[in-house]
Amino acid sequence: MTHPLAMLAVSVVVAAGAGQKTSDVRELDPVPGAMKLLPGYRHTKDPGDVQLTGNIWKERGLDIYYDIGGGGSTTATRKAKALWYKEQVVNGRVVQLALAVFPSKSRELFVSVPEGSDRFANFHAKVQSEEDVAEMLLMVLTYTPAGKPK
Repeated sequence: MTHPLAMLAVSVVVAAGAGQKTSDVRELDPVPGAMKLLPGYRHTKDPGDVQLTGNIWKERGLDIYYDIGGGGSTTATRKAKALWYKEQVVNGRVVQLALAVFPSKSRELFVSVPEGSDRFANFHAKVQSEEDVAEMLLMVLTYTPAGKPK
């Protein structure tokens, strides 16, 4: 029979050998709206927020910021200055997409999904390539608002 302290010591040595601190190991936050993330992407919810905000990210990849349940559509507010703006019905609701270019030359993709009469799930990220646009859409379009069938 193995002594519990010996098991703890082995766990600490294994974690240290893997370059991890034992305090860094924690359960990942649940992904909002049961989104399906592409391989390598992670989710981090902002702590203590009344509204649901956070990031979906990958090292050396996209960093998608989201704000769910807030006010109106951030995509619609970008419509006038967008390179392009599109709306499409996806799973029975109108999804808004806009690609904006800012004076700093950064390109950002905005996606808004209605959650109710004036509530939206808003997502945006800096995109550098068409592949970034595709990856963001593949994940964000799997978002299902609370109370809606998946």
